[in-house]
Amino acid sequence: MTDTARWIDPFAHALDRFDQPDSVSALLAAIGSVARFHLALSVVHRKNGGPTYVFDTFSGPKAKRAVQLFIAGTYLLNPFYNAYLAGLPAGIYLMRDLAPDEYLGSDLHRGLDIRRHEDEELGYRTHGWPEGMEELLIAIELPNGEMAEISLSRIRSEGGFDAASIARLREAHPMIAAIFRRLWTHLLRSDNTPQARPIDHLFSDFGRGLLSPREREVALLILKGHSSESIGYHLGISIATVKTHRQKLYAKLNLSTQQELFSTFLRSLNP
Repeated sequence: MTDTARWIDPFAHALDRFDQPDSVSALLAAIGSVARFHLALSVVHRKNGGPTYVFDTFSGPKAKRAVQLFIAGTYLLNPFYNAYLAGLPAGIYLMRDLAPDEYLGSDLHRGLDIRRHEDEELGYRTHGWPEGMEELLIAIELPNGEMAEISLSRIRSEGGFDAASIARLREAHPMIAAIFRRLWTHLLRSDNTPQARPIDHLFSDFGRGLLSPREREVALLILKGHSSESIGYHLGISIATVKTHRQKLYAKLNLSTQQELFSTFLRSLNP
């Protein structure tokens, strides 16, 4: 029996169960038949609002709180979410490959119960988030420009996701996407999808009335972890101009460090 033939049955079963109470466990079992993982989380992203929670396999109050923090606000700085906003195609990705340069240039993430951890994949961990994980992401296109994220985590000390597992997931991606789309449509029709607290247009509103439009653009790219060189590339301006905008926006907001900028932004999440 070929490797492909071994996982046809679990996916066929998941397809049959898409509208049943065990639809999520059937889908995760099918995915697990091609790549082992320890934890899973899924949300649906949209470009004009916060994500909608779909499912997770986290356990314990601290881990559940970490999921709540992600839904409530930390998704705004998530590499997958920002790659989606930039036009990420459907597919299979390692989280570390989506992070911009200088994602954690300094100890920025203190204000939303996030801490630096140099041994973590992205250099930080939300309080309560499981430790020592490598994260793999399944991106699934949905109608109306939305995108589903299925995040799979595997313990790094056990080898993370090897090349063979990633290759099998890429081969299985069309079936995973087809099953998820059916499952998602069923959830929408049955109105069983928990809605996240909306945090619409926070980035575009941040600094409004104090900063110029260009200064706000620079501020938001700083918050997303971009270096001066990356900001200049994205905005089509010189590094010297980026630095000038940075100095001006810091002065207008009465800040002196990148950490203070991040803390000010986080306070705007819960004014």
